[in-house]
Amino acid sequence: MNTISVITWNLGYSGLGRGSDFFADGGRSWLPPGPGTTRESADAIATWLGESDADVILTQENARASVVNYWTDLKGRTDRALADYQGIFHADFRTRYLPPPLRISNGMATYARRGLVRSEIWPMPSDGDPYDGLIRRRYGALATYIDGPGGCWVVVNLHTAAFDEGGALRKRQVATLLERAVAAHALGYRVVMGGDFNLRLVATQFPHTTADEYLGWIHDFDPQVLPEGWRVVADGATPSVRTNQQAYKPGENYTTVIDGFVVSPGVEVVSVAGVDMNFRHSDHQPVRAQLRAGEGLPQAPCEA
Repeated sequence: MNTISVITWNLGYSGLGRGSDFFADGGRSWLPPGPGTTRESADAIATWLGESDADVILTQENARASVVNYWTDLKGRTDRALADYQGIFHADFRTRYLPPPLRISNGMATYARRGLVRSEIWPMPSDGDPYDGLIRRRYGALATYIDGPGGCWVVVNLHTAAFDEGGALRKRQVATLLERAVAAHALGYRVVMGGDFNLRLVATQFPHTTADEYLGWIHDFDPQVLPEGWRVVADGATPSVRTNQQAYKPGENYTTVIDGFVVSPGVEVVSVAGVDMNFRHSDHQPVRAQLRAGEGLPQAPCEA
C-alpha cells in the first residue's frame, strides 16, 4: 500500500449536536439539551468512526463522562468502536482539584490501525489563554510516529486556542508546532498536521444570517507562515464548523472551514473531502484526506 487515509473530527464532547447552543459562543446554554441527545450523539459518532475504514483517526474534544455531557462516556464508546486500533489520549481540557463525578477530562485521541511506534506531546504556548482556576487547558499537540508507506510518518493531532484576543495565541501555537514539524521532516519523516486549527483554512462564503457580534473569533490562517513546499489541505466546499450562538439552522448559523491538514514536502494529496452530516452530532464535521508517499525523502524508519 502506498497511500494512507487520515480523518480529523472535533467531536464536541457529544454535547454540541444540532440542537445545542453554547454560552461561550454567544448562546444561553451551559449544558446540552439533555442526556438523551448526548447518548444519541456519542453512539452515532462511535459508529461512524468504527465504520470509517481510515488508517489514522484524529479526534479532538473526545470526552470522558462528566457533567458537560450528562455523564456520557464518549471516549469509552470510541475506544470500543476502534478496538482494533492502537489509541493514545491527551486530556488537554480538564478540571483541577475536583473529584469524580465533578471531574472533567476532555482531549485529543489518536487512533492508528497499524504501525504505531510511539507518541509524544509537542508543547504549545498557553499565555493569553482565558481559562484558569478549576478548569485548565493543557495546550499540547499529540504527535504520533507511524511506520507507513515510504517510511516514517509523523501525524500531529492539534487543537489550538479558540477565544484568545485577536487570534494571537492560536497563531503562535501554529508557528511553534511548525518548528517541531520542520525538525521532524529534516530527519526524513513525512509530516501531517491535522485537527481543529481554529483558523479559517480557506476562504468560504456559505450563506448565513449570523450577526457580526458572534463572529469575533473568526481569524484566517496565514499561509506566509508555511515553509517552502508545505501546504494547507482542506475542503472549501463543505463546512467543517458552525457557530453556536443558537441551535443549528441551515442558512442561519455561520459556517466555515477550520478543520483540515497541513502537510510537508514528500506528502502527495490524492483527495480531501469534508463529510456533510448537517451538524447533527457535533458542531464540527469530519474531514478525510487520502495521502501518498511522494518522492524526495529517504525510506527513514521511525525511531522507537
